[in-house]
Amino acid sequence: MALTLSILGWALALGALVALYTAFWARRFRVFRRADEVHFARTEDGWALALHRYRPAVRRYHEPLILCHGLGANRFNFDLDGRCSLARDLCERGFDVWVLELRGAGLSDAPAWFTGRRWRWDFDTHLEADVPAALALVRRATGVRRVFWLGHSMGGMLGYGLLPGLGPDELAGLVAVASPGRLDRSALLRPAWLARLASALPAVPLGPLGRFFSPLLGRPPAFVARPFYHPGGMEPRLVRRALCNLNESPCSALVRQFLAWGERGRFSSRGGERDYLAELARARAPVLLLAAHRDRLAPPDSVIPVYEALGSQDRQIRIFGLDAGDEHDFGHGDIMLGRHAAGEVYPEIAEWLEARATRLPGPSQPPPAAPPPPPGGPS
Repeated sequence: MALTLSILGWALALGALVALYTAFWARRFRVFRRADEVHFARTEDGWALALHRYRPAVRRYHEPLILCHGLGANRFNFDLDGRCSLARDLCERGFDVWVLELRGAGLSDAPAWFTGRRWRWDFDTHLEADVPAALALVRRATGVRRVFWLGHSMGGMLGYGLLPGLGPDELAGLVAVASPGRLDRSALLRPAWLARLASALPAVPLGPLGRFFSPLLGRPPAFVARPFYHPGGMEPRLVRRALCNLNESPCSALVRQFLAWGERGRFSSRGGERDYLAELARARAPVLLLAAHRDRLAPPDSVIPVYEALGSQDRQIRIFGLDAGDEHDFGHGDIMLGRHAAGEVYPEIAEWLEARATRLPGPSQPPPAAPPPPPGGPS
């Protein structure tokens, strides 16, 4: 009995030390960045989703732009640092920018006791519940039906799911950055430890793990960095900030769905009724696909099949890297947040959007004020 109590005491003490250690570094590397406004969309199944609005001082384009993060990420995917902020870059160019946080991420509702919210969602849930709620809120707040969708990784894959059902009169264009369509071509999506973790726990604890290891992984070994960014592509301070602020714990059901896509080589709905890749033949809106030669999670040969499947007449694919004549190589994360992203990647995104956006006639103006948000924000 005494031995059991002693072991329990030591375990509690160790747990307290780990909690204090993690809390200290999380606060040390915390990012204090805010959008101009935060709105909350309510899904049909009752989840509140945060949309962070960046209002341009001078609005030059009619269509609003929705940015959507990837798996295990949040709004900081697009606004982590003053030198690495696609959201602010596009806002300064005159776009009305909205950054969506899917359920379980950032300021959006997360699973909690006694709320009925559980770790029970997957890609189809995001596509069928979260995305329509976000689109409805942005359209209601701006009075503009036609929008651009820009997504990184899974955020772009959600755009693939949108394309067949929305014509050019509703979707002005899709920009998908490092968004695979053939996950069987990414060997890093099939590690045995990830499958076991996703089967044993309701969520894969990437958020707590990132905060715990943040002071140790400013300069991780190359084999640790490569799945997430090209070694040397991100500044150490930004790696630490990303680990503490950007990392979220993805739902295990969603992770298992990704792993199943990798095993079967078919990007489909949970029951197999929809083949998202095959459906792209019905796409009509303009599409820009961006990939990177050194991306281990979404290599170019996992993105090229998307380009080949698209029915859009206006479609482009751009693969960054030294092999393409660029000055630098990019990986999965640093194509958005790397030290060279703002100088090489952001301008190509902006130029593509500007060429397809509706330029406002006459003197440019700030976007109209949004109506008061409906009652019932995040709970």
